Amino acid sequence: MAERNTEKLDYFLIFSVSIVALAGVLTLYTQEANTADGLGRWYKQFLFIFVGLGSMWFMSRINYQLIGSYALFIYLFSILLLVLTLIPGIGYLPSGRGARSWLKLGPITLQASEFSKLATVILLGQYLVLREKEMHKITVLIVPFIICLIPMLFIILQPDFGTAVSFLPMLFTMLFLGGADILHVGSLLTFGGISLMVPMYLAYYRLTLVQPMIDLLRKENKVELVSLVSQVQGKIWPILEGKKVPGYEIPGFQNPKNIQMIREAAENVKDEYGSLGFKILSSETFMITLGLMLTIISVSMIAVRIARGSRAIRQYYIPIGILGLSILSAVAVHKSIPFRENQVIRLTAFLNPDQFKQGAGYQLRASKPAVGSGKVFGKGLFHGEMTEGRVPHVPEAGTDFIFASWAEQTGFVGSVLLLFFLMAIPLRGLQISFESKDRFGSLLAAGIVAMIFFHIAINVGIVIGLLPVTGVPLTFMSYGGSHLVMAMTAVGIILSIKKRKFAN
Repeated sequence: MAERNTEKLDYFLIFSVSIVALAGVLTLYTQEANTADGLGRWYKQFLFIFVGLGSMWFMSRINYQLIGSYALFIYLFSILLLVLTLIPGIGYLPSGRGARSWLKLGPITLQASEFSKLATVILLGQYLVLREKEMHKITVLIVPFIICLIPMLFIILQPDFGTAVSFLPMLFTMLFLGGADILHVGSLLTFGGISLMVPMYLAYYRLTLVQPMIDLLRKENKVELVSLVSQVQGKIWPILEGKKVPGYEIPGFQNPKNIQMIREAAENVKDEYGSLGFKILSSETFMITLGLMLTIISVSMIAVRIARGSRAIRQYYIPIGILGLSILSAVAVHKSIPFRENQVIRLTAFLNPDQFKQGAGYQLRASKPAVGSGKVFGKGLFHGEMTEGRVPHVPEAGTDFIFASWAEQTGFVGSVLLLFFLMAIPLRGLQISFESKDRFGSLLAAGIVAMIFFHIAINVGIVIGLLPVTGVPLTFMSYGGSHLVMAMTAVGIILSIKKRKFAN
């Protein structure tokens, strides 16, 4: 129950959420006004808003400390929902989607991964409060990583890589604000970043070399080899390494002579078109040697510290050791985890959208002109030529790329106004986090703020071509009930923290 000695609701926060949500409904309505599909998605989104507002009001009435006391049960229930999505017959795969992320309960579909984000934030906040005095120990950080990695694993199995990655900003933000050693947090970020980015960069660069390889084989009049490489495209690289990937069963690849000629062409292309960075990073011998050297140097410095009792060299041996281990990890990931071609394109197409004519490359080449075409004041509502209609020029114009539709119709002025209310939500939440009466409330609000902020920043960055296409929705605006209701529920928790700031 709510205490007597409480402040009023934060009406500006509620107003900002409502404005953005209604802007989403308006955008959906303008997209569907000229179609003959009945009420359409805008009507459903309007109903989702009412459900979300009801959940927001309900959560604001509940003491957030009570929510914290049930943190583990909430978390385990969210994991159970994620497990159910993977069971055939229970997990739901909507038409046109690539991930089994939904549970179908009669007429209602629920995306379990969205609610697992909030459950994870609640449990992380509770754990960090319990171990507050031990946050300087790197071993204490193991449990928070496990808390995040478990739902991430199940979400990756769906597979939904974009949603899984969205857990990491929340984790590192809460660790930093929870008092973790900045060297430890930075080291973990470095380790994860190098371990994933180096293999992803190599996979991306290999894709860009496929067409030059085809051109070289065509120039040499090797028609059969041109046909083979054209059929498998980016899969040619693991095939040349002897891996049995889709396309390996094509009869021409069973001929060792063909494999050898294609391998020679690949080496020539790498020598001629490969950058210096690509050549260095793709050299396993160099990378392993460098990684081992840095690791040995770090271990030697640790031995010196133990022998002499000096803490001065700590700031050196931690980054050196992490860098060495990260390089070795990157080599291991590159050798053991075959990134799918569509995954690489989604995460790297923003670097050069013209290189990839389909998929994520096409989305980016469509969304950026749509945003720019709005100019200062926009084309006007119901005049979004690139983002309206049954099959808009910009794919997912009502979900992940809804900002492009709004920008096209309202222009720079409308976009700035929308971003003002969008950013007001996490900023208001951050202020409430700083003013919270206890540590749990502060960390819980900060985790929710991180979740909302990074969804907004990443989505807008994707639409304007600054970040990889990861399938992250624009919070409070993109079409979809699960994310909207979850986000409004999270805001309700922030309101609860604000109301009980001065409670006994």
